[in-house]
Order: sequence, then C-alpha cells, then structure tokens
Amino acid sequence: MKYLVFVLIGLVSLTGCSNEPFVKSTEETHLLLATTSSMSGVLPELVEVFEEENPYININVDYGPSGELAQQIQQGAPVDLFISGNQEWMDMLADQSMITQDSRTNFATNQLVLAETAGEDSDVSSFEELRQSSFDKIILGQPETSPVGTYAKQALQAADAWDGLSHSFFYAKDVSQVVTFIESGKVDAGFVYYSDIIESDRLEMLFPVDSELHDPIEFPVAVTTYSTNHADSEKFIDFLQSETAKEIFDEHGFNR
Repeated sequence: MKYLVFVLIGLVSLTGCSNEPFVKSTEETHLLLATTSSMSGVLPELVEVFEEENPYININVDYGPSGELAQQIQQGAPVDLFISGNQEWMDMLADQSMITQDSRTNFATNQLVLAETAGEDSDVSSFEELRQSSFDKIILGQPETSPVGTYAKQALQAADAWDGLSHSFFYAKDVSQVVTFIESGKVDAGFVYYSDIIESDRLEMLFPVDSELHDPIEFPVAVTTYSTNHADSEKFIDFLQSETAKEIFDEHGFNR
C-alpha cells in the first residue's frame, strides 16, 4: 500500500513540474517537385507563399521538359510531385501506375502565342501572314518532349502551315530555351506561352494562336507512387487550387 502511495506521489510531481502543455514536435518534410519549364516564372512565388504557410515543409524544384522529367520518373527518380505541361506525359505515368490517380488535378491553363524580340514591330498577325513573311528562323520546343512544341506543331499542321514553313524551324529543348533565343534576337520568332510574354519585357506578341488548332493547354499535377510524403504532397496540390494561388497565377498570365 505504501508503495502505491509513493508511485502516485511520483506521478503527481512529474505532471505538476511544468505548466507548459505537451507539444508534439513536427519534423521538417522535404519534397521534390519535378515540373515543366513553363512554370519557372510563377512557381518560385507559389512555393515561397506555401512554405510561409507551412514552415515545416520544404519544396525543392527541378525544372525541365515534361517528357524528359516523366522519363526520369519512369526510371525511378525519387520525385514526390510532378507537374506536366500537357496530359500526354501524365497519362504515360498513369498508365504505368507511377502516380496516385486520386491526386491528379488540372490546376492551370495557358495560351499559345507567336512572339518576337521586343522592338522589332513585324507586321505578322496570322498564320497566313507568317507563311508570306521573310522569317527564316522560327523556333519551337522539341515536339517529342516539350509540350509547347507539341502544341505549336499541332497548330501549324491544323493551319496548313507546317510543310510550307518547316525549312525555317529550329528546335529548343523546352520553352525556357525558346524564350532565351527570342530575347537574344537570334531568331525571327518563336512559339511560347502568353505567360512568357507577361514575364519578359524583351518579348513581344505577334498574335495569339487559336486554341481550336491544338489540344487544350492544361497543367496537371499529381503525387508519384515513389513519394513517401503523400499527405504533405497533397497539401501542396490543395494550395495550387486555392484563391491565394489563383491570384498569383493571374498575375503571371495563367488562367484557372
């Protein structure tokens, strides 16, 4: 009986030695996000705001052509989240059970445009005028791996301009490289997104491409099956669909 009393006294003294409530510590989570290069203008701000709201989550970002990134994931790259510039590469990973289907979400859209170096003031406002122009250096993303190149090829073919202009085409690995070439003045024009026009004062839009000429420009995101942090990864996907994120996307030329 005396032993029981001593035990109870000991428990009371342990629980009463501090007025501070017991707080469970939260370990820092590191997420790897592989994303299409077309997100390079808007994603840093999105990640910064998200990390401010979730200080225990740290997101590392790897940019590149959607096709190359999807192939890296296919080969076992330890990626938590994947953002594709089109549905094709996300479909490929889905078909191979490399993403969690329930997490897959379309969170933004964009507009394909033909652009030139700012200040050139070329008089080209349609595919017909492009065919008749003196442009002999037109740059596209690689259609096989870069969605902006895929959309451009679809539009050029639908407008019956692909064959007539193909001798003028040069190819870049992704939209960031397309932008760099146009900004430098090394090409006459190139196909980029409207968001690229918003981001760069060295680009000027010649004309927007009719969206009926190509597949819808949608940006899907999903958690990969390699991820060991599904809950925190899905928290970032939820953030991409928030009103806060929508305002940021709007400022950078994306739509929802």
